[in-house]
Amino acid sequence: MKVNTYLRPSTEGKSNIYLDYYINGTRQRKKSGLFLYDKSKTRLEKDHNKETNEMIETMKAELTLKIQRNEIGFHTSKKKEINFVKYFKNIVDKREVLGTNYDGWRSAYKQLLEFSPNGLHFNELNRDYLENLKHFLTVDKKLKGTSAQRYFNLIKHAVHEAFRDRLIDIDYAHNMKSPTREEPIKQYLTDNELILLTKTECKNHELKKAFLFSCLTGMAYADIMKIHWNNLTKDNDGKWQIVFHRKKTKGLQYHQISDESIEILGEIQNSEERVFKNLNYNSWMNTMLRQWVFFAGIKKEITFHCARHTYATLLLNKGVSLSVVQELMGHQDIKTTRSYAKVMDSNKRLASDLISLKPKNEEK
Repeated sequence: MKVNTYLRPSTEGKSNIYLDYYINGTRQRKKSGLFLYDKSKTRLEKDHNKETNEMIETMKAELTLKIQRNEIGFHTSKKKEINFVKYFKNIVDKREVLGTNYDGWRSAYKQLLEFSPNGLHFNELNRDYLENLKHFLTVDKKLKGTSAQRYFNLIKHAVHEAFRDRLIDIDYAHNMKSPTREEPIKQYLTDNELILLTKTECKNHELKKAFLFSCLTGMAYADIMKIHWNNLTKDNDGKWQIVFHRKKTKGLQYHQISDESIEILGEIQNSEERVFKNLNYNSWMNTMLRQWVFFAGIKKEITFHCARHTYATLLLNKGVSLSVVQELMGHQDIKTTRSYAKVMDSNKRLASDLISLKPKNEEK
């Protein structure tokens, strides 16, 4: 039994990858969710194709093993023997190999295992079970809305997959509401606070440089850590940009940056070394960041990710459109970008002052 790959051309010189295999003489085609550049030219595109091919080989090996173990194409009599908790653990293991949101899936598995320590046969999986699981996460464990929602959504995703794998006859997670998510407070810095930080000494110069660079570019820490000097290029207009793959979404981004952000980096190096090669963000580094903010006279709880919040919030406040900020931030859904507009909306502030009970000559 052999698993083959099939490339289906899409747009922009890319091809989506499918996995072809046979079950009981019937051909099956499964979408991998990955793609290849048809004609890779740049180093980033070549690296992307190389990493994708390695991931595909891993997926093919895992799929081959599942078919050999008769975990695909089960007979109805065997469906009831399979354990949902073990099925979920297999998904977690696959995520570890692929490196996609492994920590989130592992944490969700711990919650599922605590709720069902003896496992759960698929014939016991139903909407009542999922409702009880939701109650366990939100009431018994008292998890915050964000965490409870994230774990429950991953478990629902596994139920969807089990339905697609024909292990259950009904998708019990369909249209089931997740725990309400408490909208997090997006802490940010103002223009004046950024100037204060620039003038204040930080114990770690590399940390200061990286944080201010993130404030000016909106790049997340994970992306800043992996950029190399040769990722810095100029576009057709002679303006600086960074060409990179976002770690979170894997999307290729041509990110325009200002001359001021380049000045923060110092002298441009013609090498493949990392730009911030001496930065290792850990708990001690986070302590130094808080001390730096405190010595600048800023009374806010600031983490490194607040630099990204600062970038988006200040752009919107200066009149940049949501669609442009969405593209600069690399958001796949504009709803994510819109959440920053709630943080600092000068139009709302102006509107709130339009109505007054005082005569105009008494208003201050």
